[in-house]
Amino acid sequence: MGDIPRERLQINPHGERSLLTPELAAQWRGFGLGWVEAAPEVDASYSEVGMTTLAMLDCGQAQAEFVSGRKSFHCDLKPDAMGLFVQGTPINRIRWECRNVRRIMVEVDLALVPELGMEAPSRRPTWQTEFEFHDDGLAAVLRMMASEAANGSPNGQLYAQSLSMGVAMRLQQRAARRGRLHAERGKLSAVQVQRLDEWIHLHLGQDISLPQLAELVGFSPAHFVRLFRNTVGYAPYHHVLRSRLAWARQQLLAGDLPITAIAAAAGFSSQSHLTTAFMREYKIPPAKMRRREAVGVGATLTAIDFYGQDGHPAPDSGHS
Repeated sequence: MGDIPRERLQINPHGERSLLTPELAAQWRGFGLGWVEAAPEVDASYSEVGMTTLAMLDCGQAQAEFVSGRKSFHCDLKPDAMGLFVQGTPINRIRWECRNVRRIMVEVDLALVPELGMEAPSRRPTWQTEFEFHDDGLAAVLRMMASEAANGSPNGQLYAQSLSMGVAMRLQQRAARRGRLHAERGKLSAVQVQRLDEWIHLHLGQDISLPQLAELVGFSPAHFVRLFRNTVGYAPYHHVLRSRLAWARQQLLAGDLPITAIAAAAGFSSQSHLTTAFMREYKIPPAKMRRREAVGVGATLTAIDFYGQDGHPAPDSGHS
């Protein structure tokens, strides 16, 4: 994925109260994003959609009318209701009546993911405007994007890019189901996975990006994400996170380097960021794990902790 143009960092077409400050929006490194408190009423006219946009009601209820060409669509919208407005769609009018509505909007800039892993243009399904649909997976991703941006994007550009790519790929899957296209079934080779792991461990303290990882193995970001998931079972961001946590755990148990220094060297934005991720993965704060090791209470890191009985990474060890 390329960089998002600065003027499209924050999406707010109706000038509503934004829940993201300009400073927070500037730290976000994914698709253009908006999170707003909706005005009680909106009545707007357009000629056509300029940039493909996904919008979702985060909370509240709304009555909406969309006039496109000669057709009119009336929707009774509740939380998680979404609309996909594809670039070039004629939109003559939009009317909203909102009650306590927060809305998340994402500009799906296909110029940043030009082929979405669909190398042959003739096989790319056509995206269609949908004025109302529900998708639990997409809803979860949009809320993760809004939360990450609102908290100052502590997880860095790889996380923002991965979430953005996830939105584009989910929409691609919806279009593919309509076109009956098959999902990518390939995998990365063992040599490619080893190359990625070696590079990641050399650059743990840096703000790793999705294009950097994809370039290492010679694929576009979208194609790389699918192949990576097929190979290891989860997204590149989670692989990098587990590598960072495994390294941080080693440092905690091997010496007395300050936790703040360990967090910075492992690529976490702060000690609290490390602690949150550590608790999620190991169910214990870093400082407590270190104290347990110091008094010898069952926290010694062994080869089996990391590699399992068969010599392969244990699924819950955090090793990648």
